[in-house]
Amino acid sequence: MALWKKAFARLRGGDVSSSGQPVEAAGSDVLEQDDVEIEESLKAATQMAADAELEADNLPFVAPDAQLSSSELLSGELQQGMQVSLGDLQSSAAGWCYRGHPVMVFGVENTTIDDPSRRRQLASLVHLFPCSNALKDEGSTAWVATERGALEKVGDPGQFRFCPGCLQAAAGRGADAATFQFIDHVRSHGDSYFPGGPCYWRPGMSPVELMPPAADAEQACPQCRCHSRESGWQLNAEDAERLSLPEGICLLCAERQVDGCLHYEADDLLSAAQIRYRDLMAQASRPPVASWKLAAAILPQGWQPLLRSLERMLPPPELFFRFSESEPPAVLAWPALRRGVVERRAEGQAGKDWSLWTRAQIESELGFALR
Repeated sequence: MALWKKAFARLRGGDVSSSGQPVEAAGSDVLEQDDVEIEESLKAATQMAADAELEADNLPFVAPDAQLSSSELLSGELQQGMQVSLGDLQSSAAGWCYRGHPVMVFGVENTTIDDPSRRRQLASLVHLFPCSNALKDEGSTAWVATERGALEKVGDPGQFRFCPGCLQAAAGRGADAATFQFIDHVRSHGDSYFPGGPCYWRPGMSPVELMPPAADAEQACPQCRCHSRESGWQLNAEDAERLSLPEGICLLCAERQVDGCLHYEADDLLSAAQIRYRDLMAQASRPPVASWKLAAAILPQGWQPLLRSLERMLPPPELFFRFSESEPPAVLAWPALRRGVVERRAEGQAGKDWSLWTRAQIESELGFALR
């Protein structure tokens, strides 16, 4: 198999650990004990429980979860869903945060709305950002959560549904509510949710500050085998250890391996993606065939919603295509159509006979409204 194909297989997750698999259920031999064995087991268990109660009587009382910090308790409550006032939330270009945690808002109780049917409709919707004036009333109460599973813990199955306007603004026209994941939305808008710089966040824990990418590359990424001598594409060794990731892992592989959101500035992630692509291309015996799977494997997680929308309309693009020696390459390009997508247009950038869209422009055309 060609070196490129091996690298692509790793990019698609071939080396991902299987430690997250569910534990197998206990064997049926436990159910095959005879009545005597079961009775003896019950007696032993009863005696152990009695002994434990006697020991507990001699121990000082400790409040439940007293060993957890206040931030850990808050993180846990947000996973389950908790009720707050809208005035307690911090609003950004991409949505809301509650004490540093990105949150969805649902079950809004706005007492300024007189029409009972409108109040019920508002309460039944899950919102990602304040899409109407009714969501800007700071005195209104609402439920907030960091995980989609909280919707059924707070209400009955099917009681809450995503606001169509919020869903389109976050994931573009044609977005499917059944497959929408809030964590993907946070990854795509990390610059808005985490303006303080690099950090790691997932539901159930507070954001953890990270260091800038490693300044020097001393080894190949153990996942994709990128071994560029350029700087800025690898996770800092101390952060890799803190996140239980292998030393030397690149930012793009780390993004895909953590359970949550690994946030770096969009420019840093895109630069790392370009460095990695350039290095893997140099290792390949021949250039890879353009495909949407390749684009999804190479580009940062924040680009994935846009890629999914473009895939429904256009052929696979060339990546980091240089249409001019004097200008930055297009992140996505269709040379036959002479069209390309750039993160932002450099001053005076205008490829000869090329139509260039910025990422924000093409997202706006596709119905995305949050950035």
